[in-house]
Amino acid sequence: MIVEISTETLKDFGISANDYLYLYLLSNKYYEVIVELNLDVELEDLQTKGLIKIGEELQSHTVRDKFINYNRLPEDQMWSELLSYFPLKVSGNRGEVRVLRSKDAESANNSQAKKKYLAYLKGSTLRHKEIVDALKNELDIRNKSNSLFYMQMLNTWVNQRTWEKYIDLKADVTTTPRVTRQL
Repeated sequence: MIVEISTETLKDFGISANDYLYLYLLSNKYYEVIVELNLDVELEDLQTKGLIKIGEELQSHTVRDKFINYNRLPEDQMWSELLSYFPLKVSGNRGEVRVLRSKDAESANNSQAKKKYLAYLKGSTLRHKEIVDALKNELDIRNKSNSLFYMQMLNTWVNQRTWEKYIDLKADVTTTPRVTRQL
C-alpha cells in the first residue's frame, strides 16, 4: 500500500508522519495494518487537536471530519478547479482562435477527460494539487515563450498526462520562442 503524505498537512495540523499515517489508516478501516506497524502515536494529542475521538478499542476510535475533509475534496470540485485554470480557447499571432475545451464542466465533450482524470486521481487531493500546479507551470512557460496557441486540447492533455512534463518545472526556465516566417 502506498500512502501519500503532504508535508503541508503535517504543518497545518502540527502532527507527525506517524500521526498522519495512523489517521489515514484508521479512516479507511485498515485496523490490521495499524496493529502490524505499531505506530508511535499520541492519541490524547490527536484528540485535543480535534482530529480523533478515542474509543474503548482501536475499532471504536473515530477520525473526525476535520481531518477527512481537509484531505479529500469532492471529485466534482477537483474537476472544476482544474477547468478553472485550463484555457477555454487560445489565440494565435494572426488572430486565429483554437477552442481547447467546452465551457460547461459537465458537457459531453468534457466527460471523457473527466472520467480519465478522476480515475487517475483515485480521490487523491495531493495528486490533484500536483496536477494543478503543473498546469500553472505549463501556462507560465507557454505565456513567456509565446507558445500558448500550441497547447493541447483538454482531452489530449488528460489522455497523454501532459502535466507530467511540467511537474516541478518553473517558468524561469529559459525557452527560445518559436520563430516562423511566412513566404
